[in-house]
Amino acid sequence: MDPVIIGPLIALGFIGLLVAYRVVVAASKKAPTESKAKLMVHAINDERCTGCDACVLVCPTAVLELKNNKSKVIRFDDCIQCEQCAVVCPTTALVMFREGTEPPPVLVPDLDDYYQSKVPGLYLLGEAAGKPLVKNAVNLGRAAVEHSLRTNMRPGALGPQAKPDLTCVDVVIVGSGPAGLSAAMACQQRKLSYVVLEKDAFVASTIARYPKGKYVMAEPYDVRCVGLLPVYDSPKDKLILDWNRVLTQVGLDIRLREVVEKIERQPAGTFAVRSDKGKYLAQKVMLCIGTRGKPRRLNVPGEDQAMVQPLLDDPDLYTGKTLLVIGGGDSAVEAALSLATQTLRNKVIISYRGKAFNRVKAKNRQAIDLAIAEKRILVLFGSNVKQFGDGNVVLKLAEGRERSIPIQGAFVLIGGDPPIKWLEDMGIGYVPKPHSFVRPPTDLLVERLIGRQPSNDKPNLPVSEELSGFFDHAALASPRKEATIMVPKDQFLLHLPEKLQLAPEAQKVSQIRHQ
Repeated sequence: MDPVIIGPLIALGFIGLLVAYRVVVAASKKAPTESKAKLMVHAINDERCTGCDACVLVCPTAVLELKNNKSKVIRFDDCIQCEQCAVVCPTTALVMFREGTEPPPVLVPDLDDYYQSKVPGLYLLGEAAGKPLVKNAVNLGRAAVEHSLRTNMRPGALGPQAKPDLTCVDVVIVGSGPAGLSAAMACQQRKLSYVVLEKDAFVASTIARYPKGKYVMAEPYDVRCVGLLPVYDSPKDKLILDWNRVLTQVGLDIRLREVVEKIERQPAGTFAVRSDKGKYLAQKVMLCIGTRGKPRRLNVPGEDQAMVQPLLDDPDLYTGKTLLVIGGGDSAVEAALSLATQTLRNKVIISYRGKAFNRVKAKNRQAIDLAIAEKRILVLFGSNVKQFGDGNVVLKLAEGRERSIPIQGAFVLIGGDPPIKWLEDMGIGYVPKPHSFVRPPTDLLVERLIGRQPSNDKPNLPVSEELSGFFDHAALASPRKEATIMVPKDQFLLHLPEKLQLAPEAQKVSQIRHQ
């Protein structure tokens, strides 16, 4: 064959082989990548789901809905895999994980069946113990007191206080939420000495600070309230009013604006409790602290005045006043904006040590910029509080000079320290559990101890060995009723993050599956 023809043919053949080789290599590299591209799927723990609606509101493609006040995946094919629902879930009830794998475990406090820690006599109750919802908290408050009586607590064993600066009680209760109030009423019923130490200025502060008109739901609906504090579906204002009426009638010993600083177990098995206002010695300690943690303090003179608050309760309570907000996050900006509405006629000042609001959401940044432009809010960047006086605050400004400003109220909104570290320092450790982990219904814990609703069927719930002789096990056999929602969800929604802004290239699960 003519060499002129053979040469180009050989070259073409070589090029064809090279192209085929590269195609094979590219396919071999791409195949493992595609095999690893698995979808993220949802796992929802109904017990930890409080029906707050955060995941529903933040989902940009309406994948989730509330069914019986629990989050459910309704339109999974519309999921764009953004994982925002898992990010905003306040109780880790909703997580996302790769299909074909196990949901990530959750860290929960290491507690026994009756929410007693590894430190005998130290209890953790309510949401901080991984058991949210008001009715659960009320039941656990009573269960802890009954459990204490059936172990090694002897009423009055510590006798009268031995020193003028030391108060001896049977039980120290930390926190005046539903669990703390229920525990105090149970102590009173059982003739136990006790004291309730509350860091805030009023009882049940978490619920009391709910938005106006928000309903407090008597959940879970398949659990009966067997504590001594009444619980029912109600607007928070009415419920708090009714609770205060009950507390006035029974006369509970509640010490407000008292912060517990340290709890130590003594060699004799008692507990030494130190607060910022006193010292206590107790046989048992019940922590009913919630999950808000301890608000951070400025640690400046005058911070303990009544006009200085760690949270904003109701903006409508402040009209025609000069108010100071300290902080530069979303909570500080939102509080300042709510206080600076034209109808309230307040003069609002923000003191922030930073140079700009770099940590706030875009929507809040736009709103605060508008309020500044309209002169409804004055922002002092680079400033720090030096002290609070009698009706005034002294600020150190960015240029270094100090200035005294008359004010009628101040809000220190600089975040809080989660209670995990504080609990660990007291000996309450955290252990990993499967995401589906649930604890027994709380009404049944009380029934184990006080023996109600006898039946011939033997329950199958685990029982602590040292208490096995005290329970009426038959009370555990009653069937559980299906939960029902009693109030439309739009009447009790919380303030939640704005919906995620979608990137143009975001794709739905249904599109991914067809690729």
